[in-house]
Order: sequence, then structure tokens, then C-alpha cells
Amino acid sequence: MKPKQLTIFLAAAFFSLIDIALTAFGKEDLRLFTKPLIIPLMIGLYITSTDEKKSWWRDAIVLGLICSWAGDVFLQVDGMFIPGLCSFLLAHLFYIKFFVSTKSDSKSFFKLRPVMLIAVLAYLIELMHLLWPTLGQMKIPVLAYGITISIMLSAALWQYQKLETKTAILFIIGAFFFVLSDSILAINKFRSPFEEAGVYTMTTYIVAQLLIVVGAIRYRNTPK
Repeated sequence: MKPKQLTIFLAAAFFSLIDIALTAFGKEDLRLFTKPLIIPLMIGLYITSTDEKKSWWRDAIVLGLICSWAGDVFLQVDGMFIPGLCSFLLAHLFYIKFFVSTKSDSKSFFKLRPVMLIAVLAYLIELMHLLWPTLGQMKIPVLAYGITISIMLSAALWQYQKLETKTAILFIIGAFFFVLSDSILAINKFRSPFEEAGVYTMTTYIVAQLLIVVGAIRYRNTPK
């Protein structure tokens, strides 16, 4: 990692740790200054580490991160849950687009065994079963979001044996942590609120985004 990328990475790590600490102590007012800095730093890390500098505005990873940043900001404002949800839904659509567009001469492990992806469907069904009675008017938006993140996770799983193993694993674990983060947030908001939810949600979210970004950097920098 070059000095410039290392500086950006350390800055992202610093503000991430500060934001998680502020979350743990319930200092939501101070998080207005820390949370919005995390994703832009990851965008900077991605752009400076790849050849996407000139065409970043059409790169699916960058667009997904921008939508994620918008979601972060919206969720910090009272009454803006729906815009936040829509922003993250768009982010997942961009990540799906990226995963679908990856190129390789190898075949995905799941292309030969697609039935194994039924585990993702089972998780979605169980999560919706848990949340459904308490969703009220949010049933359709949450179901649409749940379907989208499930497709995103499936698309990430599809990279296994299609791409170089370390890159694929970064995508898979990143997507898994994203689904975990969203699930914790949904359970806390709609089903059973618990005190540590904010810390768990933010920690898994940051890990998810970072792993996807690092995986995308590896993919972009691997000779095709």
C-alpha cells in the first residue's frame, strides 16, 4: 500500500473507531461530524488505488458508496428513514451490477450447484417471518429491500471460483456482513430494540463496506 493510500486507510479507520465509540456512548450529536466522513474516505481509497480515476462517476462501486453515504446522512435525520432505505437499496443495486459484470474465464462454484443458494432464500424467509407482524405500513418497502440484499449476497457468492479466491472471499464476507448489519438494524427498529444494536450495526456495516472496497481494488488491479 502506497503512502497516499495508507494515509486514507488510516484516516478511515480512525474516524470509524471514533464513530463506533460515540455510538457506544450515545453521543449521536457528535456523530454528525464523524459518520459522514467514513464512506468518502473509502471512496478516496478506492479511486486512488485503481485506474478508475477518470471514469469514477460511472463505476458501480463508487456509485454504490455514494448512495451508501447518502443513506448514512438520511438515517441521521429524524423522519428520513424511507429516503435512507431507498439510498441503500440503490447502493445494493450498484453492487449487484458490479458483481454481475465481473469477468473471468473460470466458472462459479454456484453455477454448477445453484441449489445451494437456497440458503440465502431461507434466510430471507426467516427474517421476513420474524419482522412481518410488526412492520405495519413498512411491509412492502422492507420486503423489497430484503429481496434486494439477498440478491446482492447471492451475486457475491457467485464470485467464488469465478474470481481469484482471495478477491471472491473478500466480496462474500463483505456482502455477508452487509446483510448482517441490515438485519440487526431491522430487528432493532421493528422487532426487539436492544442497547448494543447501534454498535453492532455500525461495526458490521463498516467492515462490510471496507471488505467490498478492498475486494474491488484487488479485482480492478488483477490483470484480466
